[in-house]
Formats: sequence, structure tokens, C-alpha cells
Amino acid sequence: MTDRHPAAAARRALGIYAPLLVFVAFALFPVYHMFLTSVKTDRALYNLSLNPLMVSLGALTAEHYRLLFTDTLFSTWLMNSLLVSLSSTAISMVISILAAYGLTRIRFRGADAFGIAIFITYLVPYSLLFLPLTRVVSWLNLSDSLWALVVTYPTFLVPFSTWLLMGYMKTIPEEIEKSAMIDGCNRLQILTRIIIPLAVP
Repeated sequence: MTDRHPAAAARRALGIYAPLLVFVAFALFPVYHMFLTSVKTDRALYNLSLNPLMVSLGALTAEHYRLLFTDTLFSTWLMNSLLVSLSSTAISMVISILAAYGLTRIRFRGADAFGIAIFITYLVPYSLLFLPLTRVVSWLNLSDSLWALVVTYPTFLVPFSTWLLMGYMKTIPEEIEKSAMIDGCNRLQILTRIIIPLAVP
């Protein structure tokens, strides 16, 4: 039933979105403050008499950005970060999707225990893995390279991602897969055409 009173609908929307706006403002405040700091002159930054949450036109400068892009290797650092993060995420997602699907859909002895072991692995402090991972990186001759990070980051990401995907895949009805099998789909087709599209959220 639609609300015939625009004022009541507006009050209801305000009651819903006003608290959200407070949280959004709280979350975006550090970004705003960092940007504000980046466009202020050094004199304005150190002047305690000025409002730290505002900037006047006379105190604006692009010198910090010029220094960042011309006098540092920021573009190289950014590309390195993108390479490592995208590669690690892609590797982790492929492994996690396959592991989560296998543990939730393929019945084999010890599947539940293996799932719990994955979660326990996620709880292991990362500091305990430094020495073993150093040995692995050295054995692969990847020391002092970006690929050392690409190899080691999935060891932290895969257990967490697998555990999350297992919980989500359990909510997908198995009847959908059985119907697909009746239509002639194999496990890989079911995973790529049904499970992954449903698990995208």
C-alpha cells in the first residue's frame, strides 16, 4: 500500500537516512581531512590560529602534489601496489572458490574437519608464519621481488575467503545444482554458470 501523505513519507525517509548520514560523515571525515591537509600551504598547516577543518583561498597550494609526482617514485609505488594486490586477490579468489565449493558440495570423509582446520589456520597469528614463508620465498628464488608478496599474501587471504564463501555457498539451494545436472551440466559448468553468479553479492 503506497503512502498518500508526502510529508509522512519524507519523515520516514529522514528517520531512516539521517542516522546513516551521520555514519557516512564519520567514515569520510579522515579522507576529507587528508585532502584538506594536502592542499594547504606549510605555513597554514603550522598556524595554530587557523581553523584546521577549513582552508582559505590564499592558503591553497598544489606544491605537495607536484612534489609527490615529480620528486618521488609515487607512480612506481602505486603500480607495484596494484600489481601485488590484484594478483594476490585473483589467486586467492580462484583457490577460495574451488575450495569452498568442494567443501560444501562434494561429500567426502573429513570435509567438515577440513573446513574447521581452514578456519583455525586463519586464526594463527601471522607473525608465526614469517620464518616458514621466508624459507618458501628463498626456495622459490623470489627474495627481494614483488612476486614474493604475491606468493605470501594468499596464505593470509585464502583461509578467510574460503571460510566466508563456505558460509555463503551453504545458503544456495542444492536443488538448483541437481536441476542443472539433470540438464547435462558438469561440476565445472555448475560452478561457473550457477554458483559464482549467485555468489557475486
